[in-house]
Amino acid sequence: MRGSILGPLFVLCSTALLMPHQSFRGVARSHRTARANRRIASAANDEESGEDLNELDVLGLKDREAQILAELQSISAAKRSLLRERTLSIGIVGFGKFGQFLARRFLSQGHTVTALSRAPYSQEAKELGVPYFGGLAVSDDDDLAQEERGPWRFLAQEHLDVVVFAVSIVSFEQTIKSLPLHLLAIQPHGPRTHRAGTASGSGGVLLVDVLSVKEHPRAVLQQLAPPTCDVLCTHPMFGPESGSGSWQGLPFVYERVQGRCANRDCVERFLSIFETEGCKMEEMCAEEHDRDSANSQFATHLVGRLLEQLDLKSTRIDTKGFQRMLALKDTVADDSFDLFYGLYKYNPNSIDTLLLLRQALVGLEMKLVKLDKSDMGTVGWKLQADATRRTSKSNLGAAIPEDLILLGNLTSAASNGSLI
Repeated sequence: MRGSILGPLFVLCSTALLMPHQSFRGVARSHRTARANRRIASAANDEESGEDLNELDVLGLKDREAQILAELQSISAAKRSLLRERTLSIGIVGFGKFGQFLARRFLSQGHTVTALSRAPYSQEAKELGVPYFGGLAVSDDDDLAQEERGPWRFLAQEHLDVVVFAVSIVSFEQTIKSLPLHLLAIQPHGPRTHRAGTASGSGGVLLVDVLSVKEHPRAVLQQLAPPTCDVLCTHPMFGPESGSGSWQGLPFVYERVQGRCANRDCVERFLSIFETEGCKMEEMCAEEHDRDSANSQFATHLVGRLLEQLDLKSTRIDTKGFQRMLALKDTVADDSFDLFYGLYKYNPNSIDTLLLLRQALVGLEMKLVKLDKSDMGTVGWKLQADATRRTSKSNLGAAIPEDLILLGNLTSAASNGSLI
């Protein structure tokens, strides 16, 4: 027993004497960490030992944890430094509210940004210090030769690593078709091995969409983008309002399109923009994204638009739940109806969500009617019927027969499908 104690103690003291720049406490910590590592490995490799991690030396585990955290911080700092030294040249097509939102964050990380847009945003671009190449519409440059028009000059930039498409869902395909993307297949944009400020590697310009649907832009880019271009489909699950401050923890969905991510260095450097900001990186295929999005984003917009149609107003006796409902209505109303329509038209799962909502509404109404039928003749039922008649005469007019408005007769109307 005595020898088993003196042995490690002799080693510990000898090590401290031989390492004058390391404190005795540091040596002890390193020994605790090494001991914890051995015990963890022993517990993992010997399932029959019955040893629990809870029984391991707590100080040793904490020391190991601190070392790992320090190493991670060091790696993260080195990555940030490297990204600062090797910035990207990013062109943004669509310089509206969302395009400008992305541009600000790209610029804050030291990347170069240029812009092209259908609407005139030259003043906004100037305020951000972003070179603006004019409008997408042909009429903007009617008097100019093709090579002198905005889209041509934008895509013919010599140093262009990434093109981000921040246009609306409904205009995406037409925008892609209208652009001279073939210019990206010509040197210096085509396959290259090295350019100043970039790492060696094959692949051309990286094309990135940030639409709220994913199957549609992926199909369009696979069909219409030059074969030399890489394709990355993304969806930042936040916007200028929710992402006005920190992006820490905000979801960022992306898919490296199979066969279209040859320049892995460029792809990873672009994704690192969002990783560095603390986004929750979610890699998933377009099909899974659209399925989940129909049950979340489209459903949110659908309910918000329904609340908007009700023209709900704040009152002096609002509950917290009602205030949250008004907040949802106002948030959705801030987005364009084109976005809502795009979520419906270009997400194949949205129609299912819409039909399920209608089915749920009819189901709830029929449940109320069923309960109300058993309550016919009471004061409460008469009050409800009178209120329904008043509503029909004042707001609905003669367009709906009175026998369909009375709650007592709604059951038959719902059962034969006339309410669907």
